[in-house]
Amino acid sequence: MPAEQTRKSLAIRITAAALGASAGLAGPDFAIAGAGITPMLEDALGHIFDRIDSHRRENAAETLMDAADELGAETPEQFMKFIEDAVSNPEHQELLARALIVAQDTAMRDKRRALGRALASAVAETGTTVDDELAFIRTIADLDSADIRVLRLTNTVPEHLRARGYDAKQWYPWSIAQADLGLAGSAWTSFRVLEQHGLVWSSGDQLTPQGHEPEYEITGLGEYFLARLAEPEG
Repeated sequence: MPAEQTRKSLAIRITAAALGASAGLAGPDFAIAGAGITPMLEDALGHIFDRIDSHRRENAAETLMDAADELGAETPEQFMKFIEDAVSNPEHQELLARALIVAQDTAMRDKRRALGRALASAVAETGTTVDDELAFIRTIADLDSADIRVLRLTNTVPEHLRARGYDAKQWYPWSIAQADLGLAGSAWTSFRVLEQHGLVWSSGDQLTPQGHEPEYEITGLGEYFLARLAEPEG
């Protein structure tokens, strides 16, 4: 079996076995013993995955693969070494648990990639702490696709300002709806969620073509969040 298929099989086996899926869904080949997992890993992974519904294991496995790819774990042996590092202590186990619990519930591929990169960053300890990555994961968990669409728009200049020669990134609920009709019913709520996480800030109500509405601008943290959410080039 090619290395990539073997890695994917291992990722699914780890999630399925630790979820207890082998009993009713995956068959005996997915048992933890069949995955070649040590007793220490069995215990740690079992503790981590016991809250994840087995039918969502594909998303969780995909996030594991993304994290392993970020660290250059190309062979099955390197992949298993990455898993060992990811459960090396309680703090890393908690990070892994939260990342995969969030991953199981999101249909957004870029969110799952970002979760994998957060996990890889903490495992590799490349200048960030587990607490930093847990905070990022909490934000990811709280934002749905509409919130992220609104945030991405706030990182651009709205058409009503661009047409007048301005380059300010100042947005209102009405201008969000103008730019993306699908957000017309959710812009107000999304702005509140984004502001709660410090991704946008409001300068207060302004008189707009739709009456008085709050004006929002993206923050530095919001730009940082979008950069982390974007798929890396190359």
